[in-house]
Amino acid sequence: MALGSLMIRNNMGDLEMIDPSGLRATFTDRGIALDVVPLSECCEMCNDPRMMTIDGVRKCVSCECVNHIDFGHNA
Repeated sequence: MALGSLMIRNNMGDLEMIDPSGLRATFTDRGIALDVVPLSECCEMCNDPRMMTIDGVRKCVSCECVNHIDFGHNA
């Protein structure tokens, strides 16, 4: 690298957007990938595909039902 030049690395990771119908758009450095969220990844109570995982707790965005809690002791 030459003196005075600037190199910026943008490693922000992937971004996923999911609409209520189950269409998922994943934005990466390589482009956009579209797919459908499988039923096994949807909420067990209302079948909404929009799920959030925060601190090991998987929760539905729509009905706020807790679907999975990861206690961290799975070997």
